[in-house]
Amino acid sequence: MDALSHKGMVFGRTYFTPELQRWAMPIRKTIRDAEGKPLFVMTALLKLTSTFDRLISTVRYRQNLVVSVIRESDLYLQYRSQEHDEYNRTYQKPFPPETMERIWTTIFDTYGLNPKTLQNNELLVSFRYQDEHSRRYLSSLKYNAQYQLWIVAQTSFDVIVGEFMETLGLYAGVFLLFGTVFYLLFLFIAQAESKRRADLTYQATHDQLTDLPNRNYLQQTVSSNRIAKDAPPFTLLYVDMDHFKNINDSFGHHYGDRLLVEIANRLKTLLPSDAEIIRYGGDEFMLFTPLCEKQAVLDFATHLIETLSKPYTIDTLRFTIGASVGIALYPQHGENLDMLMRAADIALYASKKLKNSAHIFAETMQEGFLRNVHVEQELRKALDTHELFMVYQPQVDAQERLHGVEALVRWNNAHLGSVAPDLFIPLAEASGLMPNIGRFILESVCTQMHDMHQRLGYDFCVSINISVRQFTDPSFLRHLIETIEKTHIRSLSLTLEVTENLFIEDLHFLVPLLQEIKTMGIQISMDDFGTGYSSLSMLRKLPIDELKIDKSFIDEILKDDVSASTVRNIIAIAKNFGMRVVAEGVESQAQKELLSTLGCDLFQGYYFAKPLLKEELERFLQGKKPISEP
Repeated sequence: MDALSHKGMVFGRTYFTPELQRWAMPIRKTIRDAEGKPLFVMTALLKLTSTFDRLISTVRYRQNLVVSVIRESDLYLQYRSQEHDEYNRTYQKPFPPETMERIWTTIFDTYGLNPKTLQNNELLVSFRYQDEHSRRYLSSLKYNAQYQLWIVAQTSFDVIVGEFMETLGLYAGVFLLFGTVFYLLFLFIAQAESKRRADLTYQATHDQLTDLPNRNYLQQTVSSNRIAKDAPPFTLLYVDMDHFKNINDSFGHHYGDRLLVEIANRLKTLLPSDAEIIRYGGDEFMLFTPLCEKQAVLDFATHLIETLSKPYTIDTLRFTIGASVGIALYPQHGENLDMLMRAADIALYASKKLKNSAHIFAETMQEGFLRNVHVEQELRKALDTHELFMVYQPQVDAQERLHGVEALVRWNNAHLGSVAPDLFIPLAEASGLMPNIGRFILESVCTQMHDMHQRLGYDFCVSINISVRQFTDPSFLRHLIETIEKTHIRSLSLTLEVTENLFIEDLHFLVPLLQEIKTMGIQISMDDFGTGYSSLSMLRKLPIDELKIDKSFIDEILKDDVSASTVRNIIAIAKNFGMRVVAEGVESQAQKELLSTLGCDLFQGYYFAKPLLKEELERFLQGKKPISEP
């Protein structure tokens, strides 16, 4: 009757077929004519073991799974796994309605879903279920609308727990076995690593040559052990060997190293057991002693100097060197290691002036230091307060025609007054302010010179000094290009001045950078030539257009044959390399004439003009003949 009333296929009740001697499940479908009237019903018989059992055989852990297929119309079981020996009891009566009711209740309590919703949406839901015998199951239920079947899968919690405990026991045993093996392995590795770490720590905190604690030890151990709350007073002696560099230069580092070992051995014999000695670097040592009374410390330092100044015999050579000592007391001269070391360093500076002497730090020693600190603090505000400004000193040829100008930065401070460049430029370099000041100089000069070129109607060269810190700034080249584009100044009007000593810093880095700058049409000048360490082979590698002779040679050129000879040689070198020569610091007609005779190309100095403000320069240039090309 169901098959006649449905268009699709329907399942019949599972029953025992005598013909097949098997339990089977009929499926029926009505065959209809073109008008939809039933002609006959086609029936097929599905063997349980060849249908659902085969499907269940693909499921993992099927031995623990009970699957039930229930007809929705009358709740008769179509199939139930794991009850093949009780077919009569299983398939001859419907699935218990009270059991289905408990299932619906559990699903509604868990998900808020009723049977109608499950049928319409064919949802798959999983839930924990407890039967009338208080047995607990993990169950899943889904409705198949095509065949109007409920499919229920159940696994007993006891089975799940048992399987879990069995698996857990197996894994726990394996874990304990491997854990024990790994523990023993890691214990061995940890002991080896601990020894290796201790060896590495010792190597990192001790000097390989003298086996003394080094600077790392000073920062890591001494600082934390000696400088702490309620720590007892102590004295720091900063020892620097006098004339040690001469031994390295004259006899080589081999003898210098052996001499350092002898110095270290003498220091070890001098110190009591409660003192420490650090090799701070090179020929510098730091001693920490509990002596705190000033006279006792000075007596100890004097004895130290006497001992270290006695002759050293290495192989057949006999060396005599001295020692200078700077002394700082804790906590009077500093409450932390940095302050204490700075005080000792200032005292050492006073001792080095006299050689073979010892000084205890005094407040008067740091007046110069504090002045530098004050200058640096004011310098940090100088850009914001517009205290820095540019002046320009003309450069002329032998006929006193204008070649260009050198841009020089000046600083006039409200508190310090006019500060000399040789004071604030080194401070700017040391404090990291030079890149910012350099950017200010470049932008100011390019803007002012472009304006002056426009007003005068012709171009002339402007030289700008570039410091080491500027060249090492990664953004230097990009800022240079941006400034040229923004101010519209011609690249050919720019000359960058670099000091000779700059190339000692990093020749391999600077040469490619200078070559790239040269491709932009910017010229390169080497400033203060003759005062540094450049060689002819180095000069040949550098993309230099101009050499500037340092003022110290020009000052003595008329009265010192050595200075005159040096200038002559510098000019000859420049000519051989195709470079022009600029003499700076020319202050008399006689100097200019001699330099002209020697072949100098350009001149700069107070004889022609002092450094001028932009407005003064513009007045100075009125009526001046420029060289046609910069």
